Amino acid sequence: MWKSLILLVLTVATLSSCSQNNKVSGGLLVSSNETGDWEVIIVDLETSLARQVTNETGLDIEGSWSPDGEKIALASSRGPCRNKGACDLELLIVQPDGSVLAQLTSNSRTDDQPAWSPDGTRIAFRSDRTDDVELFVMDADGGNVQQLTNSPGEDWTPTWSPDGSLLAFASNRNGNWDIFVTRPDGTELRQVTDGQGDHWLPAWSPHGSTLAFAGNRDDNWDIFTVRPDGTELQQVVTHTASDSEPVWSPDGSVLAFVRRPIGLSSTLMFVELSTGKVSQGNVDGFPTDWFEPTKNLD
Repeated sequence: MWKSLILLVLTVATLSSCSQNNKVSGGLLVSSNETGDWEVIIVDLETSLARQVTNETGLDIEGSWSPDGEKIALASSRGPCRNKGACDLELLIVQPDGSVLAQLTSNSRTDDQPAWSPDGTRIAFRSDRTDDVELFVMDADGGNVQQLTNSPGEDWTPTWSPDGSLLAFASNRNGNWDIFVTRPDGTELRQVTDGQGDHWLPAWSPHGSTLAFAGNRDDNWDIFTVRPDGTELQQVVTHTASDSEPVWSPDGSVLAFVRRPIGLSSTLMFVELSTGKVSQGNVDGFPTDWFEPTKNLD
């Protein structure tokens, strides 16, 4: 069980000021605008430090750890947003110290929401390059781009099953937002959620048996879990504020998520699944991925 859920003191700092060798051994990736610009930070729950990865003008968001924890894929505008506020996001690979290793996409459209496959060879992502918002899969070096979905609605937030055999995502192809599961080649599509309200932002558990997601089944966004076959739907967090963006701890015992009270900033939160205990982390932003080399499931 994670012992450092309540982050009493979190200091946002550059990696170079926190570590002499700039090496970061995992942590919770969070997209935050506490510095006045959207950046990717690493929340270290052992030291209670929030370490800044990126430091660029424009948007740097949606970090995704490589399976070995040595690289981070992220979406970046790397400059002022253009087109009346619309940001042309591209996908980059950076080191945990923010050094850019590769730019994976380069076009006039938006590519974002990267998700690294468990074997590290592929990256799934969202793009509007076809004049619709669809999901794509490419090799980890940016080559061999293949379209995964082709629906009349929008498809968002791909997340891999731990064995890499399936991808879950959210789609409004049938009207409401719901969770779907498919093979990485787009075959064997099936719908997981249905019924009242919207369901989106799925996250696959480390053991592969459960999906966490945000749902507004009672006109308020809360955190739920469900089996990939649609059974055993459970609400795990209930609050009057909007709760979304669930991310699993590496051992599957905790969910990080963001809470957005009306009129207040977004706050990082945690829930222990065995007890239902909810704790607050003193950092603003939304979690996107969590890696700890000594705690990830085999």
